Amino acid sequence: MQAAEFSTVAAAEQAAAELRRLVADYAIYEKTADAPWSEGAVPAPLCEFGRRHGVPWPGDATSRFLLKGLFNDEANVLSVDRLVFFWGGGFDLGGAWLREVLLRGLGAVHSTDAPRLVVRVDDPEARAAASAEFLVEEDYEEPFTTTDDALRDRALFTITFERDGDRVHLTFDDSGGQDWAFVAMLPQLSGDDPTLRPSS
Repeated sequence: MQAAEFSTVAAAEQAAAELRRLVADYAIYEKTADAPWSEGAVPAPLCEFGRRHGVPWPGDATSRFLLKGLFNDEANVLSVDRLVFFWGGGFDLGGAWLREVLLRGLGAVHSTDAPRLVVRVDDPEARAAASAEFLVEEDYEEPFTTTDDALRDRALFTITFERDGDRVHLTFDDSGGQDWAFVAMLPQLSGDDPTLRPSS
């Protein structure tokens, strides 16, 4: 999963629009190219996406996106306040090249392929408990853990609710079910101005 933080909601929405344009262009490429998934294919939409944002996309196999199924069906874009997420079935779409576009071309403050979110709230314990209840109601009772700082770094994705040094973490590992549990939580953070915890 790719994630990026922007300085304003408007900037995040613009970045999300650019990623949705990429998805639409890639869907057309899949339908019209003679052999879009052949070993030597260099997807034109990716090269154009990089050119449009001032980041040369590699013209070789490293430029390809790997997905199970059609791009239009599997690629997802979601914006939550100042954050933008881009993923497809757990794959790291675009890798370092896409993060370079997000940072240099679209003006992200931070970008990562292992999002660790921070949400500042009045009562971290209560908010974590409410989030856990939501995940259980959505049939995600297994794919997440509520934990303390000691275990946080073992997870790929985290959501930390904090206030004045008090914090509670929801952690999600790198597995299909846990990916979707994390994704299910993202819209629940809308309006809370979640941020990315910069890599140490």
